[in-house]
Amino acid sequence: MVPKMITSLQHPLVKHWVELRTERAYREETQRVLVVGEKMSRELSVEILISLEPSFHPQAKENYVVSEPILKKITNLNEPDGFAAELSMPKPQDLSHKKFLVILDEIADPGNLGTLLRTALALDWEGVIFTPGTVDLFNDKALRAGKGAQFHLPYARLTPEEIGEMKVHFYTADLEGEPIETAHFNSPLALILSSEGHGAGTWSEGKANKITIPMSGKVESLNVAASGAILLYTMRP
Repeated sequence: MVPKMITSLQHPLVKHWVELRTERAYREETQRVLVVGEKMSRELSVEILISLEPSFHPQAKENYVVSEPILKKITNLNEPDGFAAELSMPKPQDLSHKKFLVILDEIADPGNLGTLLRTALALDWEGVIFTPGTVDLFNDKALRAGKGAQFHLPYARLTPEEIGEMKVHFYTADLEGEPIETAHFNSPLALILSSEGHGAGTWSEGKANKITIPMSGKVESLNVAASGAILLYTMRP
């Protein structure tokens, strides 16, 4: 396929790609996502490939060659590696039959969210549930931190009330919980991870078994991405 050239910063497609990167409402309206970088652009089933030089992707229906100023504007990076791509947004799925789930409860930092998704995928967890108030999993910083995990890990967006109706064993990190090395985990299970600033929502009280990572008195708490990685590794047989 012969690539199409874009030379103007004011081209409608440039505006479209910038909005995909910056505006959650626009992503959800169009059901489209922009990914940045050669690795994700090459590995995912993209539909539109954007590059500095003519390139090829077997799934891409359209190829665009752009100037460096345009790619910088699209990606918001001072030194992009030469690639970006557009693809369809994965649809939420029914996770009721899954046995190992992660619930990300009001995680606000996109870097933490992306790292947790990448870790959950690497450790073979079966799906992720997002509560209202959690940062968008297709936020550009979350995508970069997740390295494309968003497109491989089934997900759902549920309210606390809907989560409460799930037939699973809930676990949540708590400083006063049972140490993870002695805790027994029953499946199907769901691990609740939340901001270390305020902890899990009140909706989880009375539903979740509290577990803790023993630490020296020199450290009060761990970043949610760090503690999440330890728990995800420990709890998954």
